[in-house]
Amino acid sequence: MKSTVSEDGNPTLQKTRRSPSGERGQRRRDLILDTAADLLAAGGAEAINTNVLAERSGISVGSVYQYFSNKEAILTALGERYMQQLGSNTLTSLQQDVSGLDFATIVDRVIDPMIAFERKHPAFRHLNAGQEGGGTMAEAAQQVDQEILATIYDLLLRVCPELNPIQSWQIARILKALYKGMSYLIQQEKDIEKDGGNVDGMIADMKRMMAGYLEDSLS
Repeated sequence: MKSTVSEDGNPTLQKTRRSPSGERGQRRRDLILDTAADLLAAGGAEAINTNVLAERSGISVGSVYQYFSNKEAILTALGERYMQQLGSNTLTSLQQDVSGLDFATIVDRVIDPMIAFERKHPAFRHLNAGQEGGGTMAEAAQQVDQEILATIYDLLLRVCPELNPIQSWQIARILKALYKGMSYLIQQEKDIEKDGGNVDGMIADMKRMMAGYLEDSLS
């Protein structure tokens, strides 16, 4: 994938190599990405080799290159797919009707689907860990982050319409930072459990912190 800049100055994404033509082409492209995700989850980025990828997918190496020019293009496309899915999953969670619910229930309703997504897609953790360095994947991550922040802001105004904008943005940023902390715990889950820790318990503690912060800020 290549990054360009649109007329409004924002980064846009261009497709790698070629677009799949028809349902069969889309299935083949999805198969390549699904197989790459399995390899990534099992062994990290270094485990993705076009020969192994072709063998695991049951297709030729030439077919892989029809859709992706190199390993980086595969990782970028996989990252973008996860970002799109995460963004949709997260925004759906944040857009729920939470009227009349207590803060602890609101936190559960919003956070639990987001946590479930990150656990369902272990390959995403490898991609997420490398997005600070720039490039298309980092741009996609930044875009999702901004959408999440804006949607948290809207959620806060639905819960407490009398909030002023400056206060709303401040609370939204703190809530997003707390969720990032939960995401970090999931990424480190194996090491934490190896040391005798309990990630579910730690996430529950952070959710209580989030609910308490909302109670203090909005009541």
